[in-house]
Parts: sequence; structure tokens; C-alpha cells
Amino acid sequence: MIINEKMKKELINLQENIEIVLKNESLTNLQMESFLRTIEKSRYNILTEIKIYNKTVEFEYEKIKNIDNEYKAELTENILKIYVPEVMPSYKNIKTHTYKRILLNIAEITKQFEGLFADSEVFIYIKIFDKILGWDVDNKYIKPISDALILSKVIKDDNMTKMSYCVKGEFSDVPHTEIYVTNNKNMNEFLSKYSF
Repeated sequence: MIINEKMKKELINLQENIEIVLKNESLTNLQMESFLRTIEKSRYNILTEIKIYNKTVEFEYEKIKNIDNEYKAELTENILKIYVPEVMPSYKNIKTHTYKRILLNIAEITKQFEGLFADSEVFIYIKIFDKILGWDVDNKYIKPISDALILSKVIKDDNMTKMSYCVKGEFSDVPHTEIYVTNNKNMNEFLSKYSF
């Protein structure tokens, strides 16, 4: 990959921020949160540049693989299954670029299912897997999911007449999120079959 000026600037900025943290003997929680936001912003910008690069290469083997490539969506038995290779952000971290990246990736992989649930009320079942014991499921910010499905036109709206949802937390050594979207009429059958 040829590193363009935008990417180079991003990498230098990231390096400078890392060096500041490494030289510091101690950091306040605010300084650490600011640093983590900087890392997230840099990661988002670098992944954006890699996406642009991947669109310009001629051969598949030249593409750079990254976390965005692990997002998956498939339709089975009128259930849209979406795999997100990361944990949904917590409410206190919604100002990071994680929200935007997850939203855009889900929208990208589900756009092939445009109109699938546009004329019906949907039920969305969300399973969040994290590598922490006893975490609070209500602290996770799930709004990127419905916003992405609206953006890709899989669903028409997320108001109370068009959508209902359920969120379940699980422990896993591999943090990720699984999303199941189906017609609301199938909710009881779905829950009895899939809410394991």
C-alpha cells in the first residue's frame, strides 16, 4: 500500500499522541478518555483510507483485510442475521467514532436487502457478547443498529409502530454482536427458537 499524505498525517498524529501518553508518569481519567477517543478517531480515519485504497486495487489479494471485512449479513427463513465483529459502544462512549463506523458497516452489508421489511413491523433481537463478567446490558448503545437498517432501507422507520426489540448480554472470549431481524408477527416463534 502506498501511504498517501492523509494517511501519513493520521499516523504521525497517532504516534505523537502515543508518545505524549508514554512520557507521562500518570494520567487522569479524563486524559485517558481523551486519548482513547483520539485512538478511535485515528482508527476510523485509517480504516476509511484503507477502504478507499481497496476500491482502487486491481486484484483481490492486494486488498488489506481489516475489521470492516468481518461484518456479515445473511437471510435465512425470513430472518436477517447480522454479525458485528465488535461490541456495541457503551452510552458513555457514544461520542467516539465507533457509533459511526458500526452504523456505516451495518448499512453497507445490509443494503442488498433493501425493502425486506419496509412494509411491516419488525422485531430486532440483539445479542451482545463481551469478555467481561457481570456487565450491564442496559449500558450498551444499540441505536446504530436501527439507524443503519433505516439507512440501508431494510426497515422504513424505528418508531413504536414499526419496530420493537430485545437485548441480551452474554460472556464470550470473542467480543461481538449478533443481530436478528424478523417480522414482528414471528416474534413469539422466533423467541422460542432462538433466544438461547
